[in-house]
Amino acid sequence: MNNRRWFLLILLAYLILGVIYSLATPPLEASDEFKHYPYTQYVQTHHDLPVLDPETCLATPDDCPWLQDGGQPPLYYILMAAVTSWIDTSDLPTLRWMNWHAFIGDPSQICNKNLVIHVPEREAFPWRGSVLAIHLIRLLTVGIGAGTVFLTYRLARDLFPDGPPGIVLGATALTAFNPMFLFVNSAVNNDALAAFLGCLSLLLTVRLVCDGLQGPLPLRRYGLVGLVVGLFLLTKLSGLAALILLALLLTWVSLHRRSLRPLLVGFPIIVGIAAGLSGWWFLRNWRLYGDPTALNVFVAIQGVRPGTPTLRDWWGEFGTFRWTYWGLFGAVDVMAPRWVYTFFDLLSVAGLVGLIRWAARRRPTLPDPSSLWWIPALWAGILFVSVLRWTWIYFSFQGRLVFPAIAGISTLLTVGLREWAPPHHRLKVTTGVSLALLLIAAAIPFAVIRPAYVLPEPIDPGDVPSEARVEPIDVGGGIRVVGWELPPQTVRTGENVEVVIYWEAVAPDGGDYVSFVRLLGRGMELAGDVNRRPACGMVPTSLWEPGQVWRDPYRVRVRSDAAAPTRLRIEAGLYDATRRETLGVVRLGEAKLAPPRQAPSPSYSLEVEFEEGIVLEGYDLSPSIAAPGDVVTLTLYWRAEGTPSRDYQVFVHLVGEDPQPAAQADGPPLNGDYPTGMWEAGETIVDPHPIPLPADLPPGEYRLRVGLYDLETMMRLARRDGGGDAVDISTPIQVR
Repeated sequence: MNNRRWFLLILLAYLILGVIYSLATPPLEASDEFKHYPYTQYVQTHHDLPVLDPETCLATPDDCPWLQDGGQPPLYYILMAAVTSWIDTSDLPTLRWMNWHAFIGDPSQICNKNLVIHVPEREAFPWRGSVLAIHLIRLLTVGIGAGTVFLTYRLARDLFPDGPPGIVLGATALTAFNPMFLFVNSAVNNDALAAFLGCLSLLLTVRLVCDGLQGPLPLRRYGLVGLVVGLFLLTKLSGLAALILLALLLTWVSLHRRSLRPLLVGFPIIVGIAAGLSGWWFLRNWRLYGDPTALNVFVAIQGVRPGTPTLRDWWGEFGTFRWTYWGLFGAVDVMAPRWVYTFFDLLSVAGLVGLIRWAARRRPTLPDPSSLWWIPALWAGILFVSVLRWTWIYFSFQGRLVFPAIAGISTLLTVGLREWAPPHHRLKVTTGVSLALLLIAAAIPFAVIRPAYVLPEPIDPGDVPSEARVEPIDVGGGIRVVGWELPPQTVRTGENVEVVIYWEAVAPDGGDYVSFVRLLGRGMELAGDVNRRPACGMVPTSLWEPGQVWRDPYRVRVRSDAAAPTRLRIEAGLYDATRRETLGVVRLGEAKLAPPRQAPSPSYSLEVEFEEGIVLEGYDLSPSIAAPGDVVTLTLYWRAEGTPSRDYQVFVHLVGEDPQPAAQADGPPLNGDYPTGMWEAGETIVDPHPIPLPADLPPGEYRLRVGLYDLETMMRLARRDGGGDAVDISTPIQVR
């Protein structure tokens, strides 16, 4: 079978997968579709472009459904508005029932991935209204993606005209079966057209440079490139990066040929035609917003980072960049299994290192097309830097933003991957990688995307597990809690507490309420919370019917700044966002927030062992010189060598010449927030005890005595070294 037939098979497989992806994702759930389609619908119904008003968009987002994306260049939206002009889409406000509590950008959370509330009857086939328009645009966008797949095929052929067929077909498959590419190109999203035009401009640029190195070019060649760049600029601002690439390359060609014609004649033609095609949009922005790019209002609505990102920030967000190049779905919150990303990481690293090896041992001569492999690499690099620059403003480190270079990236990765195999096995490598991508891409709609949006079903009250049932507790709105699942859990900061709540609709009053689960830590301070609609954020309480019970899982992350260790009190309830009041709260139980793995060291070491496996490692004392009425803080460092059998109290006595305490600070460790019964072997507990000095305390030298006792029996724990039942703190306190 020749290359063309294999290409047609790959293209057919892409089209089938694209349709599957478009059907697997509910309307408005694909990447930013809840903003892109309202933009399209506005153009369709108003025959004009939306005007951004940051104040309106931030105060009443329902009146500005396109949000900041209303400031994007309009070509994609105009085209899609034209092809759906015959459809009555007046039902969009009803369809776009937003779930403002969705876990956008957080794939680690469970359920509540949906950006909108879905009513199956509105979205069922045969499609009508806005649902029909969305599906039609998605299918047309799949076709645009097919064009990008074709451009990958053509670019690989142009760069390696005499190379093995595995490079061309492998590159084509790497684009066609990239799950994220499939996802973006099966959605209402201008990134699809930007990818097509970016790859088309890359292909024309490579041809322009290749032919320009050999001699003068007719002016129409520059004009064609200018036309494509102009369309690119009318689709996405990343089209400006194409002008940077062209300026660099035409300067290089001029230097190589020792003729300034490409730079001084060709580049102005490209810029002039691009500006003539897209300039009206930049002038409109200047008139409306005082900024030709409209980025000022875009950023005003989107927001900015709270501070300048560091290298550590960028490295942490690089995971999102990698995942969103290969496949992170929904609202950047639907994640494939971890092994999928491991596979793509290995593939990326192997391809990049292999490409470096391949380039290092080659000595091609101009105008050999393969010698221009660095042009796609340069284009990808320029786009990557532009993404970094945008990330400086906002959290937008997303790999899909370099899809205008995907044709070149796929080609170069294929070259690098083949480098690792002997020549007679390279076709097997290409085939194996292509098949693996095809299988992963085919599985994701069924195993990852569709399950994220399956509506939960209510259960009968009798189906609540017996071990989870409790006496019903009213939480307002005609709803009560009839059970919960809270297994014993020990977590650290940044980790999650898991809980399942069973809500029963007894006589729901039709209100749309928000559920919450919160963790209360040291001093009853908030240590973590989740706020969302109940029933996994997918079935609002306004749709509940009497007698229904909803099983509702929650995953609550402990805040990174939560004081540890402590017991975490877990509460749940309902909140009326309209009236801004809590309807009811239920105490579910407790979890344990363990101490940090790296414990600080005390200023003074002791290593005194008590019974029950409790060791006093040492202490800090501040201040050691005080006045009557001051507060002296003794911080004790306890180490557990096991779990004590009960909760003990700590006594801290200030004594002078009189054996009776002049002041004391008795109480449980950490003021009861981390009792000894929760301690486990190996833990170090830093336990401060403030000691108020009496206002009439006579001046002199005082010392502190420390120990533990059982509050019920008043029996003190003995020291294992036979030294009694207390520890004398050697550092004296001078009272003046």
